[in-house]
Amino acid sequence: ESRKHDQKKLFIGCNWKCAIETTNEVDEICDDMNRMWKSLSDDVKSKVEICVNPPYVFLDRVRRRLPREISLGSQNVFDARGPNIGNTGATTAKMLKSLGVATVLLGHSDRRNNLGETDALISDKVKKALSAGLGVTLTIGELPYQRRWGLALRTLRKQLGAAIKGIQPDEWDRIVIAYEPVWAVGEGATPCSPKEAQRINAYLRKIITKLVSADAAAACRLTYTGSVNEINAVEYASLEDVAGFVVGRAGLDMAKLRSIIHTLADSNN
Repeated sequence: ESRKHDQKKLFIGCNWKCAIETTNEVDEICDDMNRMWKSLSDDVKSKVEICVNPPYVFLDRVRRRLPREISLGSQNVFDARGPNIGNTGATTAKMLKSLGVATVLLGHSDRRNNLGETDALISDKVKKALSAGLGVTLTIGELPYQRRWGLALRTLRKQLGAAIKGIQPDEWDRIVIAYEPVWAVGEGATPCSPKEAQRINAYLRKIITKLVSADAAAACRLTYTGSVNEINAVEYASLEDVAGFVVGRAGLDMAKLRSIIHTLADSNN
């Protein structure tokens, strides 16, 4: 069953990365987001879940400034190397939970490829986040050379297979999976074609069905991330196996974000 046949809300995650670096900027973007949220109809709000992922240091500030209907997500938990315990400087799942964080972004290409986070480390983070009562947005995706050499599906299966080990059968409704083709990310990159995004997400659903169960595949939400903007979101949102997006730059511009939210809501009619 694809997302078109169920009642789950579509998902839009806004990963601020390190684009917001001062408290003044945080307050400004929160004010803008509050205005944008108030401008949405109840119908649109009922169809789309918005999750904001600020840097650790601003989590509490953002939670206090945004309405509870907007979910708060962390960009990470623990560190780039294990063991995932209370090392000096680490941020634990329990700390995040106590701040009102609902979900954690794990497996982002920045952390996999720049900081060297391994599949095993990410799997352990998934497990710890879920057991603390948090949701997980798991990012998986292949590098340009893996795409060129025909290793995309194998890479995705490996990344997803490792993460699956950290998820209990009754936890799949707290999982969002974001396909992030690394070759399609960043300024000037060529976005992945909608046809290819659908092919990959249908494959991921098949893998979850095979390795876990059809129930697990139906319970989680499969999304797309990689140079999503207010224009190309229209085609992506129409896809059978794309139940939302994780956005970067577009999530910092409230006019663009509002447009993407409306596009998603319209796709679920």
